[in-house]
Amino acid sequence: MSNNTHSFKDRVVVITGAGGGLGKVYALEYAKRGAKVVVNDLGGSLKGAGHDARAADLVVQEIQKSNGIAVANYDSVTDNAGNIIKTAIDNFGRVDILINNAGILRDVSISKMSPQEFQSVIDVHLNGAFKITRAAWPYMRQQNFGRIINTCSPAGLFGNFGQANYSAAKLGLVGFAETLAKEGHRYNIFVNSIAPLARSRMTENVLPPHILKQLGPEKIVPLVLHLTHEQTKVTNSIFELAAGFYGQIRWERSSGQIFNPTNPASFTPEAILAKWKAITDYKDKDFNTTQHPVQLADYNDLTEKAKKLPVQNDQGNIKVTSLKNKVVIITGAGGGLGRSHALWFAQYGAKVVVNDIKAPDTVVTEINAKYGQGSAVADTHNIITESAQIIEGAIQKFGRVDVLVNNAGILRDRSFAKMTQQEWDAVMQVHLIATFAMTKAVWPVFLQQKGGYIINTTSTSGIYGNFGQANYAAAKAAILGFSKTLAVEGLKKGIRVNAIAPHAETAMTKTIFGEKELKNHFDASQVSPMVVLLASDELQILNKADRGVTGQLFEVGGGWCGQTRWERSAGYVALGDSITPELIRDNWSEITNFSNGKTIHPKSTEESSMAILQRVQKATLSQQSSSGSSSDSSVFNYTSRDCIIYNLGLGSTSSELKYVYENDPKFQVLPTFAVIPYMQSIVSLDMDNLVDNFNFTMLLHGEQYFKLGSYPLPTNGRLKTVAKPLQVIDKGGKAAVIVGGFETYDVKTKKLFAYNEGTFFIRGAKVPSDKVISNKRAPFATQSYSAPDTKTPDFETTVSTGKDQAALYRLSGDYNPLHIDPAVAKSARFPTPILHGLCTLGITAKALYERFGQFDELKVRFTNVVFPGNKLKVRAWKEGSLVVFQTIDVDRDVVVLNNCAIRLVEKAKL
Repeated sequence: MSNNTHSFKDRVVVITGAGGGLGKVYALEYAKRGAKVVVNDLGGSLKGAGHDARAADLVVQEIQKSNGIAVANYDSVTDNAGNIIKTAIDNFGRVDILINNAGILRDVSISKMSPQEFQSVIDVHLNGAFKITRAAWPYMRQQNFGRIINTCSPAGLFGNFGQANYSAAKLGLVGFAETLAKEGHRYNIFVNSIAPLARSRMTENVLPPHILKQLGPEKIVPLVLHLTHEQTKVTNSIFELAAGFYGQIRWERSSGQIFNPTNPASFTPEAILAKWKAITDYKDKDFNTTQHPVQLADYNDLTEKAKKLPVQNDQGNIKVTSLKNKVVIITGAGGGLGRSHALWFAQYGAKVVVNDIKAPDTVVTEINAKYGQGSAVADTHNIITESAQIIEGAIQKFGRVDVLVNNAGILRDRSFAKMTQQEWDAVMQVHLIATFAMTKAVWPVFLQQKGGYIINTTSTSGIYGNFGQANYAAAKAAILGFSKTLAVEGLKKGIRVNAIAPHAETAMTKTIFGEKELKNHFDASQVSPMVVLLASDELQILNKADRGVTGQLFEVGGGWCGQTRWERSAGYVALGDSITPELIRDNWSEITNFSNGKTIHPKSTEESSMAILQRVQKATLSQQSSSGSSSDSSVFNYTSRDCIIYNLGLGSTSSELKYVYENDPKFQVLPTFAVIPYMQSIVSLDMDNLVDNFNFTMLLHGEQYFKLGSYPLPTNGRLKTVAKPLQVIDKGGKAAVIVGGFETYDVKTKKLFAYNEGTFFIRGAKVPSDKVISNKRAPFATQSYSAPDTKTPDFETTVSTGKDQAALYRLSGDYNPLHIDPAVAKSARFPTPILHGLCTLGITAKALYERFGQFDELKVRFTNVVFPGNKLKVRAWKEGSLVVFQTIDVDRDVVVLNNCAIRLVEKAKL
């Protein structure tokens, strides 16, 4: 191989789970480039059952047939990880690259998930990665070279319904990798995480076929090969990749808000609530900036600035009263943060269960003395093995449980090179497994009560990694991933789940605090007001428009409160099937570019994945449009055949020859065909650059207007559409509106075919002042056409749509799988595929056209969906040349088209 090519000659690569999917493709590509490969695979089922050596053997045989070098290993990462590395040493004398790829699934909702289903996924993904990495680490240190890849997942980054175990394990791997990167840097050991969305055994039963086609594992491998090459100096980074998209994702921490913490009577939940917007706005402030950190905030600086503020913090005008008589369980509450939380909750009228395996009685006595007998009770049950008894005891004493604060923890800090299995396991048990056990026990109570709050305690070590805390960082990151899935599952059940990363001096943290931190005395009471607020109804009501506060992460301490979220680069899209590590290397600056104003902040697995696929689709269309001056890719060609297909898609039948037979003297295409040519040009509006936080999955087609250039429309032609944004407007910071204007004209004659205006709502997007556009629109498009409440319609008809209506209409160019694929419809929370909105428009307009004749302008607002097979009732009121109309789905009794009108031409049936 040339010096410009990534060669892995004589490098020894260990790949777990390499018998198929991603692992197999890794193995084949490394071997092709000269590496010596250990192909590890237990040969079990997707759920981890069974053992079959053939999976690994077949990959080794394929490599050897191509004159590559490989050996098979059949050990489990959970039971004999050390032997996997021993296989590399015995056969090749070293280990250079470790790909932690092995995995299983045990997908089930938290309410049905057993402890075994949770533990088994943690064991294979997270504990297995620890064991094999621990075995490889001494060799990498001795060689002064190592490259490690931990395989995360979008489910770990964002949470995903039914994957609480998987989410925990996968984000735990990120926290683990971040710590390894910090400890390994001096030894030239670089560690990174990837979150791939790839076609594999684990995804083929989850994702619909049309998406799976784009998700070949061969598109994941080039990035991993580049990251693990000896010339690549990238470490402590996370990447999302799928379908040829490659982007870096990183933490973004808000500048937050500071409060004077010296007076507990003034640093309260109310004070934080009054400044909530400042905490979450991600705007730079005079005391702090929005950051993209790899470590905790400068708490010493922030608390010193906070203490210079007026002692009396603004309390706002909302009093937190919702916690009165609520029942709160706090684990590890015998001292430190837990004790402080318990006192604060009691102060706000809550009944507190003080759980601590050692000595909760002192705290209980303190609370009852301050706030009255019966305000608190002690509990000494084990949070791992006796979690159900803790919940049962609370219900027996107080009749209910409203809030669970998972706070208990231990430290077993040690450099990774010296960390024992016992030290790893102990931290995992007390932090992660206990959090699962307590949540699992309280979840049915919350479901029955139709609500509840969970506040889980993560750590800045979990978010950013920390030297000497591989166990703690992995456990705390896993808790964060777990929390994100809980928030997804609990959203519609009234269960709110958030995570805090506290900075406080406690018996547990005192040993790792520096002299300056000890001097500043970060009291636990400076964290508790945020915990109390996160358990309050007042916070949820304030943020009701944003579906409340859940699934979020906050860093808190010393009088400072900040929020932390993900930020992803716009990334790079490589098109075609031949994607190489060299291509990744040559476009690295684009993959990691966060300064081009095109970053996004995905909040969910669906949002992230769809944004990636949208980016790939946009790049594909862009390539097609610029493939050469002789290309017709930007031209819309159509014939009588296309007209017939369109008319059939709107319900035309063989008895209507003028719509379905090209030789009929009156052959014509229906007027609403005007919307078809412009649809392929919507992408040229470049919506993701027009607004901030654009996400295709959040886009709704709100209104449609068109004016015909001539009529009747020609039944064949070559058309071109020119698109431009007419209006870009912010809707209170919660959504954006984009109105596009589209002129479609005949390529040869230059005559106008039709002019369209499409109005699109993008939920969650924002429009900063410098992006606002406000150009003139067609007057007919902006007028309001309300259906009369009292006047009898001048025309009313019922039209039956066909069960196959969407399948036929899509042939006119809208191939969105939402209209044909049940799996996609289900993922969008529809019971079955829905009818195209423009098909509903066309069916309605056909009925109006046949009753009133030719029209040249039309405007509609889409207000609800239609399912194929449903009946539509069209109601119309005519005044002169104007016909106002409305369409109702009869089967569901909902208005689906509203604020609608057509303008008749002079020769129409006036």
